[in-house]
Amino acid sequence: MKTRIISAAVGLVLLLAVILLFETPVLDVAVAALSVMAAYEMINAVGLSKKKSFTAVCAIFAAFFSSSYYHTFSSIGSFVDFVFAGVVLFFVLTDKDEIKMSDAAFAFFASMMIPKAFSMIILFRNYQSPICYFLVLLSLAVAWLNDTCAYFSGYFFGKRKLCPTISPKKTVEGAIGGVFGDVILCCVFAFVFSIITGYAINWVSLVIFLPIGAVAAILGDLCASVIKRQLDIKDYGKIMPGHGGVMDRFDSWLFVAPIIYMWNIYFPFI
Repeated sequence: MKTRIISAAVGLVLLLAVILLFETPVLDVAVAALSVMAAYEMINAVGLSKKKSFTAVCAIFAAFFSSSYYHTFSSIGSFVDFVFAGVVLFFVLTDKDEIKMSDAAFAFFASMMIPKAFSMIILFRNYQSPICYFLVLLSLAVAWLNDTCAYFSGYFFGKRKLCPTISPKKTVEGAIGGVFGDVILCCVFAFVFSIITGYAINWVSLVIFLPIGAVAAILGDLCASVIKRQLDIKDYGKIMPGHGGVMDRFDSWLFVAPIIYMWNIYFPFI
C-alpha cells in the first residue's frame, strides 16, 4: 500500500507538471512517450520485444500516431496506416518462424490504436483555455475516480462477483458504487471548475454523459484484464511500482477519452 501511495504521489506531481506546460511542446513529448511505452508493454506481452528492429519500428509509428501531425494531415495519416500495415506484414514474411501473424496483428493494433487514444489529449488542447483543461481533467477524473470508488465500494460492500473469470476481485456492488461515486465526484469537480473559471457548465450534457463514461471506464479495465488473463501476465509493466505499467494505469482512460472528445463535439460541456 505504501508503495502504491508513493507512486501515485509521484504520478500526480508529474501530471501537474504536464498540465502546467499543457500548451507547450512538452505535452507532445509526454504523450508520445506514454504512447511508445504503452505500445512496448503490449508488444512485450506477446513476446515480440526481443525482436529489436520490429519493436523499434512499432515505437516510431506509435509516436507518430499520437502526434498532432497525424490528425492535422488526415490524408497523410490514412496513408501511414497502410504503410505501417505493410511494414508489419513484411516482418511476418521475412521472419515467419519467429513472428506469428496473430502476435504481429496484436502489435499492429496496440501500436496504432493505443497512441490514437492517447492523442485525444492533443485534440483536447485544440480547444481554447480553460475548456481544454476541463476536458483533459474530466477524462482523467472519470477514469481514475471510478476505479477508486469501485475499489472502496467493493472493499466495504462487495459480495457478488462481477466477472470472476476475468477479474476475480471486482464485484457488482463495487461497480455500482464506482459509477455513482464517479458521477457525484465529477459533478463536484465541474462545479469547482465553474466557480474558479467563471464558465457555465452544461449540466444536462454532463449528467447524461457521466454514467456512460463511468461504464466505459469499467469496460476498458475489463478488456485490459481479459488480455492479461489470456497472456497469463499479472501487470503490463513495472514503471509505476505498486500500479504496474502505463497500460495498467491508463486502460480505463483509453476508453473514456475518445468518448469525451466525440461527446463534446455534439453536446458541449461548456
